Amino acid sequence: MRHLQSRSALLAFAFLVAAAADAAPIQLIVSRDSAPASDIKGTVDLTIAPDFEDARVTVTVDGQKIVEGLRSPWHVPVDFGPLPVEHKIVITALGADQKRVQWQTTINKGRRTLGIKIEPVDAANRVFEAQVTAPDEDPVTTVSVWDDGKAVATADAPPYRFTIPAEHYRQQTVQVTARTKSGDEAADFWSAAGGKNESIEVRTVPLFVSVVDNKGTARDDVDQALFKVIDNGTEGRILQIGKAFDQPISIVLLLDASNSMTVEMPEASRAAVNFVERTLKPGDRCAVFSIRSSPRREVELTADRTAVEKVIKAMKPGGRTALYDAVASAERELQNEKNRRAIVILTDGGDTSSIASFDEIDRLTKEAGIPIYVITYDAGVNEDVSQDMNRLQYLAGETGGFLVTASAQILQARYTEIERDLRAQYAITYQITDLTRHNQWRKVHVMLKSPQLTARTIRGYFAP
Repeated sequence: MRHLQSRSALLAFAFLVAAAADAAPIQLIVSRDSAPASDIKGTVDLTIAPDFEDARVTVTVDGQKIVEGLRSPWHVPVDFGPLPVEHKIVITALGADQKRVQWQTTINKGRRTLGIKIEPVDAANRVFEAQVTAPDEDPVTTVSVWDDGKAVATADAPPYRFTIPAEHYRQQTVQVTARTKSGDEAADFWSAAGGKNESIEVRTVPLFVSVVDNKGTARDDVDQALFKVIDNGTEGRILQIGKAFDQPISIVLLLDASNSMTVEMPEASRAAVNFVERTLKPGDRCAVFSIRSSPRREVELTADRTAVEKVIKAMKPGGRTALYDAVASAERELQNEKNRRAIVILTDGGDTSSIASFDEIDRLTKEAGIPIYVITYDAGVNEDVSQDMNRLQYLAGETGGFLVTASAQILQARYTEIERDLRAQYAITYQITDLTRHNQWRKVHVMLKSPQLTARTIRGYFAP
């Protein structure tokens, strides 16, 4: 479904209880014989002239009902926005004897609103073209293609045709925005259509989504109408969107307790305890694993926050760093949880003793679909450590989490970023109709109809 944003906001309507204040609005008389008006903008006194007395009048503007059953005198104030753009007005008059008359008129005819529509020219070769409309007074200055919150191509003159770079077409989706001289924006999306299916199955999919603005700040005030879910190249029908923070969460904390953390352990423990105190609410559960030569479960999933804080404070460093094995242990701990889930890792180095390989952890992580948040604490710069940090960043990105670096001075702030992200998550339930291929890897992409916002969630899942 295409999305067109209007340059003028939704029409604002209100009945006037008292007389107009400083300046009376312009009167616009609408009758069956009136000629279409032009240059109509701002608040006007819309006055209807029906053909018969005692008429009850219904007024609709651009498909939106303004007033119903309006009696004499037939007038109502309507705000048409700051610019004279095209609007269709439909009048329906109903008499006491059930006589019914309906007519319509168009004001500012030809003055189009801001809109954009993206269409494939040659989808196989990633060539697309955007068609735009805009008011004469506020022309389009740029059209941009976006991927993961960043503009990857821009055109400033028609025809707005783009060849999407292959690295920005992995999900086979295209997001474009048109920006006007005044800074107003409209967005549209395109996704590859699925093939014809001989056997179909309706499947409902739950999804947890984080939204950040262009400053990287987690947002929990996003209009639900802005969300769009692409599942394996087809658009899912969103059934429900809600604040995920209202749902209980189960968190596994992985704390690096290897020898290299001997000096940093007290500060790391304090920061983790503060995170638990600030994040967990009644009904939430938490488990703690120490990352050592072999991961050790310090406390199993529990709602007893005091027990969690106690084991964190008592943790003593020793041994090597089985980082991948610890991630696997956390995923096993959470595999049967019905709550919202998350894994939070604090580590100061790379993996030095895991039995599991990175490829195995990659597969387990995708199967689990649990967001991973990583804090790298004074991470080293040698090649082995850098490779592991890149791998952790990859895992975090695949699951909808993120990786940040920290020093002793900002460690608590990094935990706070994770807390805010978890608090601001959205819970989305959507429905798809697709082939009955079980255990199939399905790519997921959540798009937002705003270039200032970016959605983070799992990159995909294995169909049950």
